[in-house]
Amino acid sequence: MKKYILFLCALGLLSSCFKDDSTVAKEENRAAEIVVEGLKDTSVVSFSTTLELTPTVPGYTDDELSFAWYIYGGEFENQTENGYRTVSIGNEKTLVYPVELKTGTYTVVCEATHKETGYFGLTEFTMNVTTAFSEGFYILKETPDGNTDIDIYNYIQKSLKEDLLATEHGAPMSGEPRNMTTVYGKTFMDPTTAKSTYGTGLFVASGANEFTLYNTDDLSKMFDRSDLLFGEMEADEIPYGMATFSYDNFYFSSKGIRSEMVGSSGFGSEFATGKLGMPSGAGASTWIQACDGNGLSYWSENEHRLMYASSADCREIPYREGYTGIQVNWSQAEVVASGWNHVGGINTIWFLFDVSGEGRYLVLLDGPVINDVQQIDPSLHLATADVVAGNALTGQFIYSIENNRLYRYSIPEKVESESPLEGLPAGEVTYLVDLFYSSGSLFDYIIVGVQNGAQYSVLMYEIEGSRPKATPAHTFSGTGTLKKVCYVRPTTAYSTPNYYAFTEYAALYGMGPDFPY
Repeated sequence: MKKYILFLCALGLLSSCFKDDSTVAKEENRAAEIVVEGLKDTSVVSFSTTLELTPTVPGYTDDELSFAWYIYGGEFENQTENGYRTVSIGNEKTLVYPVELKTGTYTVVCEATHKETGYFGLTEFTMNVTTAFSEGFYILKETPDGNTDIDIYNYIQKSLKEDLLATEHGAPMSGEPRNMTTVYGKTFMDPTTAKSTYGTGLFVASGANEFTLYNTDDLSKMFDRSDLLFGEMEADEIPYGMATFSYDNFYFSSKGIRSEMVGSSGFGSEFATGKLGMPSGAGASTWIQACDGNGLSYWSENEHRLMYASSADCREIPYREGYTGIQVNWSQAEVVASGWNHVGGINTIWFLFDVSGEGRYLVLLDGPVINDVQQIDPSLHLATADVVAGNALTGQFIYSIENNRLYRYSIPEKVESESPLEGLPAGEVTYLVDLFYSSGSLFDYIIVGVQNGAQYSVLMYEIEGSRPKATPAHTFSGTGTLKKVCYVRPTTAYSTPNYYAFTEYAALYGMGPDFPY
């Protein structure tokens, strides 16, 4: 009973802090109705944008009010000691704020206070910060003189920046391109502060065994083979790629798999450097694919086996228990393509193999287990095509290109049909991929690469009913030989968003992968 009386007294004291004269129409009560208007969500480019904003507060003159601006989230996500007021960015009605922030999503707060009474009103909006390199479609290409460079296509501005490595670093990477992948929340030492931080990395491999991991904020170097490991990297180690899954980042090479915790998970030490230790498992390859909620599947060139990598272990992927279907002669198998399909909350991970003297086999995974194997009918285009890619979100299909014509293979039905491609320029179709960003249903593109001499063209078709629309949404051309296209976006998520596509939430709430890697 005493606790109940104390609780009522506390409520009385709390309510006495606020005057409630709302039923009385007095002039001084206007201060309790301060409404800040005229601000909306925005996207800005860091280091090249000055945010200039002026709010409106109906019913008040500027002399009656004082203003304060605050920011939280993004690089300030751990600064919360004074709530949203922790980081101040202005104290005038008009905000003039040079945006020099790390990429990420921030919230900006505008607070208007009535000077006489102390009453205040506020509004907030989201500010998405990018850089010229932090979001877009990266193109890995071979230069006319046989070296490696990258371009980036900004699909919002519909603009292409070419030869980024030559422009930003004075020269392309030496040797022909081998692979390009993305890694999120990669820990590294910030050269300007000498402190541990994290960011999005673009892994580019060239020549026999060279690679560089570039920071997509500014294309500065994060790591290369000279400093990625705690010890010296052996001369014959071939770097294949990097990828993010669950709470871990993975590095795949001919020596095995190395992993570390995603830097943005919040569990890493402030003294972490991003350097990697000893490898585990068998040597890998450039064929790296999703698998389940905890790890990745990959093809081992050393072992000629499908393997599974998680932070806990690396092991061979077996046939499911009791499997009596088609067996693959792994010793004679070579990977043609791999992909990930997510429809109705169900994931289908697949690898397409060419087996010497036998033809092609489609291997379907259910997590780290081989669930089924299909031998491809030799009369189908999928049985011979060199350009192959999967459908990600709209159907259980695999696409192939022959003689510049697109064919669609149904995994459940094992049949094939043609899906016409319109608007192709002169040249040969040499590349195909389905790239998407599904949070908010922003895009889902079948991306076609056409090579014509030393010029490449990229056509990005929206998918409608698992088929490309008649007219491409984006078309652009550049110089060089196209090898691969990757979508990169800024993210500070503690783990890859694709983790949730493998949990029970996928089927219950329709949650799928956000974007491929």
